[in-house]
Amino acid sequence: MRFGNFKLLFLVFFFTSIVSSQTLEDQIYDAVDAFVANPSKSAFILLNLKENEFSKQVKSPDEKLALVILNCNKGSFEMNNNLQKNAISSYEKAWKLYDTNKLSNYDIIEYCLKPLGTLYTKTGNYTLAENIIKKYIFIAEKQKDQATIISGYINLSIVYKSIGNHQTAIDLLQKASKNKEVTSLQNKKIKEELSVNYIGLKNYSNANSLIQSQTDSNDYQSLKTKSFLALQNNNFTEAISYFAKAKVSFFKSKNFSARDVAKLYVEEASIYRFKNDLNSERKLLNQALKTLLPLEKNSGLPKKTSLYPENTFLTIFDALAEIETNSKQKIDYYDLSFYVSDLIKENLVSQESLIIQQFEDRKRTEQCLNTFWITYQKTRDNSYIDKAFLYAERSTNVILKEQSNLKTLAELHPKNKDLQLQKQLIGQQETLINQLIRLQITGENPNEIENINSKLAAITIELKNCNEKIQKQFKTEIEKELSISELYSKIKKDKAQLVYFFWGNQSVYQFQVSDNKMVWNQIKLEGKFAENLKSFIHFFDDASLINNNIQLFTKTSFELFDALHFSDLEKNKNTIIIPDGLLNFVAFDALVTQKTTSKNYTEIPFLVRQNKLAYQTNATFYIKNTPKEKQNTIVGFFPVFENSNAELLYSKQEAKALIPFKAKLFMNEKATKANFLKNSSQFSILHLSTHGTSGSFSEPATLVFYDDLMLLNELYALQDCHPQLVVLSACETGIGKLQKGEGAMSIARAFQYVGAENILFSLWKINDYASAQLMTNFYEDYAESDSFFEANYNSKIAYLENSDIVNAKKSPYYWSAFVYYGAVDSDENYNLYYLIFGLIAIIILFLIYGRTSRLFKGKKI
Repeated sequence: MRFGNFKLLFLVFFFTSIVSSQTLEDQIYDAVDAFVANPSKSAFILLNLKENEFSKQVKSPDEKLALVILNCNKGSFEMNNNLQKNAISSYEKAWKLYDTNKLSNYDIIEYCLKPLGTLYTKTGNYTLAENIIKKYIFIAEKQKDQATIISGYINLSIVYKSIGNHQTAIDLLQKASKNKEVTSLQNKKIKEELSVNYIGLKNYSNANSLIQSQTDSNDYQSLKTKSFLALQNNNFTEAISYFAKAKVSFFKSKNFSARDVAKLYVEEASIYRFKNDLNSERKLLNQALKTLLPLEKNSGLPKKTSLYPENTFLTIFDALAEIETNSKQKIDYYDLSFYVSDLIKENLVSQESLIIQQFEDRKRTEQCLNTFWITYQKTRDNSYIDKAFLYAERSTNVILKEQSNLKTLAELHPKNKDLQLQKQLIGQQETLINQLIRLQITGENPNEIENINSKLAAITIELKNCNEKIQKQFKTEIEKELSISELYSKIKKDKAQLVYFFWGNQSVYQFQVSDNKMVWNQIKLEGKFAENLKSFIHFFDDASLINNNIQLFTKTSFELFDALHFSDLEKNKNTIIIPDGLLNFVAFDALVTQKTTSKNYTEIPFLVRQNKLAYQTNATFYIKNTPKEKQNTIVGFFPVFENSNAELLYSKQEAKALIPFKAKLFMNEKATKANFLKNSSQFSILHLSTHGTSGSFSEPATLVFYDDLMLLNELYALQDCHPQLVVLSACETGIGKLQKGEGAMSIARAFQYVGAENILFSLWKINDYASAQLMTNFYEDYAESDSFFEANYNSKIAYLENSDIVNAKKSPYYWSAFVYYGAVDSDENYNLYYLIFGLIAIIILFLIYGRTSRLFKGKKI
């Protein structure tokens, strides 16, 4: 045994021998004092051992407060030694113990909440950072602690700056600057942060004015800002000079962490990037990496096991990838960034935080695809197509896929307490967010807003800890990387072809998959393509736009069809489309496949007449979504809104289509939100004929019931709603705020999030008459075909061929709004599955019969 280990065991023995002579509170404080006096690694190990014992014993408020202080000291040590994840855990324990037990007589803001908020910001957990900072601002307001209120606003502005919300950051800083008790030091910090945010908005004149207005403009932050402003004026020499002075000022302070030093090198490297001095940039980036990983001895790529959740790694690896000329090395650097990003995402529990992190992953993915594309053009090696496809899929709908994985785990392990708790916490979290949004929209009851924020912070921390337990338990069961061979197999079963899009900043990458073959196309987001795409989408803004200029519409539609390489598709074949970016808002059915001068819509060669279309959000969902036996229990909600400006005249006609299915119908005043919540989990098909909104930048999408609105987050909270089909016969149910990689934050997506297998929804403000006609066609066909996929296709064909409908009403504005996201469950495919199962059953019976015959051969029965 080594002496160090023996010494540690001796200390543990010594500790246990004297505990009986002291009160528990004294023991905790003695342990804290001993550690503070000698904050070494061995002392920290001993403190951890003691903390585990103390946490099982504390009962009185004084004992609990002592444990709070111990955990805060632990957190401080861990934070200063780059153990961010451990530090967050220690501070969270301290805060939960303090808040739950309503403790006092300790500066919980200074010693716990401030560092916790800083750690959340550093590790990209911006939602929790916002919540915890707002919490201590609220506490400080109650205590009338103006200094803490001001520092809270400054720290909150840093959160908004980090996610690119510079204007909100500026508003907060200006509010803080007006506080009469702002100190000179705080005022200086406010001006520094204001200048950085003005630079973020490219308002360089305001940034420069702020720097010049400071009495001491030769400190680190001011000099660094001057350096950046000099770069904007293409004055590289001046920029380097200012940054050199900034470095001197920085190291004089002696109050910095390894992370601060690494960020300094990264910022200096960006100056050399501006001059295209790649060697100097590379040296500084590697210096930053060594600062964060002092124990890494190799000069090559660091080991993944050495990395930890730290945003600075992302900046370093991305920058090294960008300047790397070797394509393999470039991808290796990006892979390290993806690895660190995944570590960060493990601690994120809100959709908002995950979307922010995913936004950066998408930019990184585009760079990887660009690299693969260039290499593929040179080599014509098809393996690069597969690699590119897998990278695209990995960064598509990450949140929806994770939620789907969790539901699968819950089905496989229905009695697991952690999975049950997770489900409960997710529901509570979304319910609280819904309440918060409603209060923020109305501007009512600010005290209740704070109360909800506090509950939300507590639940989010609990959910994060619960997620960590589940990750450890089910690491091997969590969804693995998509299999290309499985994709080919599924396409073959569906007798289909797949068109998969990845929307980047500069290009759209398209993958056409069929018959064990993948074709890869790059479409530049510029010129005629960009113009045609936007024009096509805007044709559906109003019912009159297409009818007013049919020839322009068909011309635009055909040019878009051609630019999207749809002319390469096989005709008369089931076609699965996985859109991305603005393509989420394209009604592909309405694309025109040939040049035409016809103004008669029944004669125009729309894509719907050439191929049967289904959509999916990602390839993983497409593979998993297989046809199932229909249950055909239907519930319908038809508020109608009679005798009002919002009346849906044809909604009653639409409701009649459900009668043959013996559907349970909630009409007029019975179509309430309460009835929906009560019945949504009890039926296999949900049909909603109502109004919907796509939301805005500040407000979420909504669904309208007779008595109330249902916001997006309230739908997210429906954890027991898993219908086979959701029919959203309402306006704009597929429209919402577009998030890179995650699609539109729409009502349709909310139903996918909670587990709907198949969805039929609208892309724009649909016409009431056309909607009723299409839905009638849909259910009439579904009664015969037992196929959602076929019924959607046939409903549109029947609409176009209906001689009772005038030509103007046959504009694609009326019939192409509805898109079907789901399985190809057509008769021939659906029956094939049952034929296979039937044959297997017959073979098994035959084998059993054969074995039985041999057993009883020659015997009387």
